[in-house]
Amino acid sequence: MKTKKFSLLSVIVLSIVLVISGCGNSNNKSSESPAASPSASPSASNGSAPAPASDINALYYVNSTLGDKSFFDSAQAGMDKAVKELGIKAKTVEGGANSADWASGLEAVVASNKYNVVVVGTSQMIDVTKDLASRYPDIKFIFFDDLIEGVPNVYSMLYSQSEGSFLAGAFAALVTTNTELKGANPEKVVGFVGGMDIPIINDFKSGYEQGAAYVDKDVKVVTSYVGDFVNAPKGKELGLAQIDSQKADIVFGVASAAGLGTLEGANEKGVYSIGVDANQNPLYPGSVLTSMMKNVDQSIFRAFELMVKGELAFGSGEVLGIKEGGVGIAKDEMYEKYVPQSIRDKMTEIEDKLGKGEITVKSSL
Repeated sequence: MKTKKFSLLSVIVLSIVLVISGCGNSNNKSSESPAASPSASPSASNGSAPAPASDINALYYVNSTLGDKSFFDSAQAGMDKAVKELGIKAKTVEGGANSADWASGLEAVVASNKYNVVVVGTSQMIDVTKDLASRYPDIKFIFFDDLIEGVPNVYSMLYSQSEGSFLAGAFAALVTTNTELKGANPEKVVGFVGGMDIPIINDFKSGYEQGAAYVDKDVKVVTSYVGDFVNAPKGKELGLAQIDSQKADIVFGVASAAGLGTLEGANEKGVYSIGVDANQNPLYPGSVLTSMMKNVDQSIFRAFELMVKGELAFGSGEVLGIKEGGVGIAKDEMYEKYVPQSIRDKMTEIEDKLGKGEITVKSSL
């Protein structure tokens, strides 16, 4: 197994400290995409008519910080693609690690009236988004990672993390019982490290447990929660506890930047992990065997693409699963190199059955 030559954990921790300490009296850190403009532009289309890309001046509000190599970075990639390929204007504001600052931080930038489209996500931002959408009806909101329906200026999309995590759980169960992988032990134990004990994260957990049970009902899933999505040292500590004390030989880190610590710990112990939200396989080749991906980048670009065409259905929401390409697992050259053929064949079979509806995954939401 290859070992990463530098500590990504130390870089993440340092970046978080610098972001928090550098905020001063403001809790928001902002950056503009290359084509961004601070000036206000005309109100966005309501979806009933095309909205010229040049008229779209969008804000992406991150209720955390960038640099997680995962969920929030994936959303940023979608914004960058929309700027580059569609020609919209966009700016990003990072809300920081303190959740108490997020509502006021988002309201401050919305109230500036500089932006006609606001992109924001996660279940923690539902209430403030609904409130702001009602008070600023001329601003359009693209909301991701949960559903807000019936609000005329909000389009939302929810990724079927239960389906994606079913794949991760099935994969983990196949790994923990595989005799070809040197890091696997005889114990049928797999780990789950969540960011917070909240409905979205527990939907990941539910799908993960269902997938593991589908492969082998005797596989035990052990669970820990970091308490936030930025504490990488805590993510590492919890992952190591599952590996050392509970004999897990593969862990699934669903904790954004905090989950990077979980991946690092598994790599140091010579066992395996599953990345989340984006393809994290390259972080620790041979240790991160695959990643359960929410295709946030693709979905955000798609939303802007539909908006430009006048086809984005504000007032409604969509659930994007395996069939719609909203979720899946990373199958890159590292997956082909380090994952035994027997596991790859079985995963293809399971994916096909899910896509055809032959396997039903229950959501906990």
